[in-house]
Amino acid sequence: MQENSTDKHPLSNLEYDWITLIQNKAQALMAYDQYIKDAEQAGSPECAAFFRRVHDADKAQLAEARQHLVAVMQGKMGGGSR
Repeated sequence: MQENSTDKHPLSNLEYDWITLIQNKAQALMAYDQYIKDAEQAGSPECAAFFRRVHDADKAQLAEARQHLVAVMQGKMGGGSR
């Protein structure tokens, strides 16, 4: 997403990037839930455990991304204007 000096977009590129990353992480978390169920149904606790670790890592990254987005939108990070 690119800003144009004559047509200001309501989101900066950085805000858009964080929102997109958050959306992708949220969708991944939902997919991991299904992967965990599939692994459990297949009788593979090792696979289920791996998917849980990936899920937990993405969940932590999602929480951190939310904090960054808030800081960017409050003008505390990124230094750019809209």
